[in-house]
Amino acid sequence: MELARSAPNVLVTRTFSKMYGLAAERIGWGYAAAPIIEAMHRIRLPFSITIAGTAAAVAALGDEAFVAHTKAHNAEWRRWFAQEIAKLGNAGLRAVPSQANFVLVLFEGQLSAETAYKGLMEAGYIVRWLPGQGLPHGLRITIGTEDETRGVIAALRALAGA
Repeated sequence: MELARSAPNVLVTRTFSKMYGLAAERIGWGYAAAPIIEAMHRIRLPFSITIAGTAAAVAALGDEAFVAHTKAHNAEWRRWFAQEIAKLGNAGLRAVPSQANFVLVLFEGQLSAETAYKGLMEAGYIVRWLPGQGLPHGLRITIGTEDETRGVIAALRALAGA
């Protein structure tokens, strides 16, 4: 934010998706110098967000308890998830340290990221396989509910034969 305040060519963006629970609304905000914001206004769609999305975003900003709960949940289950992935290290799985709402898991053994991606999809878990980002051996796995997070680990254990 400080760089965006002081530099004329920096745009900071944020989303309301995970932290505020508004992923379906596809709503976010940006902070930058006035010329950047003016340029964005010239190219944006005339009705880029809905009235309901706007109302939800405004309400979400006021719900500090929800944000605190979400941060605590993500921290607890991200830590647990990374520890469980570490237990699968002998199978070639490795979690990259994260402070986000997801963990990047690298597959460096017999179980490939592609096979894990397909196996998780078959088990009902949607994750992001990353060959298009230059990480064909990586999956981006979002921290979900406790049951979802435990289920992903159970499925990965089964896929890894561990």
